[in-house]
This record gives sequence, C-alpha cells and structure tokens, in this order.
Amino acid sequence: MNNEWGSFTGRLLWAMKRAGRTNQSELARAVGIKPQSIQYLLRTEAGAQGSKHTPALAQQLGVSSRWLASGEGPPDQIDLLGPHAESKAAAVYAIASGMRAQVKGTVRVSGTGDVERIDLPDGESDGYVLMPLHAPGAYALRVKGNALAPYAKDGQYLLLDTEGEWHPEENLLITLADGRTVLRELLLVRADTLVVLPLHGGQPEALERAVIQSVVPVVCAVPRSLWRPEAS
Repeated sequence: MNNEWGSFTGRLLWAMKRAGRTNQSELARAVGIKPQSIQYLLRTEAGAQGSKHTPALAQQLGVSSRWLASGEGPPDQIDLLGPHAESKAAAVYAIASGMRAQVKGTVRVSGTGDVERIDLPDGESDGYVLMPLHAPGAYALRVKGNALAPYAKDGQYLLLDTEGEWHPEENLLITLADGRTVLRELLLVRADTLVVLPLHGGQPEALERAVIQSVVPVVCAVPRSLWRPEAS
C-alpha cells in the first residue's frame, strides 16, 4: 500500500496530485466549500480524520469515497454517470461500504437553525439508510422542510456520527442544557466555549461548554434513494 494512504490528509493529497487538481481554491469552488476547508484538511499537523465533504471531494478527484474516507478498498472511482445515476449510487454504496445507519426520527429545522425533533413511537422503526462512507457510530435523521436547502432538502437524511470528532467548518447538532437543539457550523474550539455560526450565515456566537449537553457532528446529507425499509 502507498505510504501516503495512511491518513486522510495523505490520501487527499495523493488524489489531488493524481487528478491534476492541486489548485486548492479551484477544488473548493468545484465542491462548493470555502478554500479554508481544503487548507485545513491538507494540514498534516491538523490531523483531519475526514470531512462531511468526502463524497463530493471523491467525485471531483475520481476516487472511491470509501477509500478516501477510510483507506479501505481500491482508490479507483466507480462510474456513476448516466440517466440512472441516483439508483446506481445507492447500489454502489451498498456494495462499497456494507454499512447501515438506523433512522431515528425526523427533524424540522427553522431558518435560524433551531431543531424540532419528531421522534418515532417506542418500539417502531423507520428503516435505515445505506452509508456512502465509513462511520460505525452513525445514525440518520429525516429532514422535514427545506430550511436547510441546498445542503439538505425535504425528505433527505442527515448522517450523524456519535463517534466523530469535531473540526472547524463541520456542522454540529448541539443539544443545550435548557432542552433546545440547534444546528450550527463550528468555527473555533476554545477551552470553555465553542464558537459557532448559523448554517445560512449570520453573526458568530460563543456557546459556553457549561450550557452544552451534547454535540454530534453531521457527517453529510444523503438522498432518499439510499433509504431502505427495516428488514423483516
């Protein structure tokens, strides 16, 4: 195995060089993220373990999202182009990862990022989604409404990883001690606060760790085509 493939940063650098896409600003524009996000992922000392943008980066660089995320499998990209790309993607993801994320209810998100959770009745299941990347601690929430568009649209799913680490420019589902839940972009981690930003822009705010009950990073949004009913 190529020695560069031992870290997410190494795999990303290797894929960029192989694809001739070493211009960080151009790659960021193609993926729809800020150049600072690419800079962070490429800093060896940052120790990035991955990104919610892994599937988009893999598509732009012509490599497997599973390989880019975890180093597992060959790096070569499977062709998903064509009129049935969405259904092909679901099938490829099922073969590529073999992992599922249980759907644990629905969320309605306001324009300000306040989250209303609509949980499933006790004992009921809402199926699962096939996962496009390696995240053993992940679960899924169905999105209701279009307040998160274009990041996530009505009927799509958010993948959240209970074992994931926090990185600047990642989106976080934050539950506060007063019972509120909010969706925010992480800007800065401090000893006593998290500096966050509403997903659609606005003024940064500092959340004291003392008022934070839990934080779960959002890995990515996935389409409805990856949903499957619970096996009988």
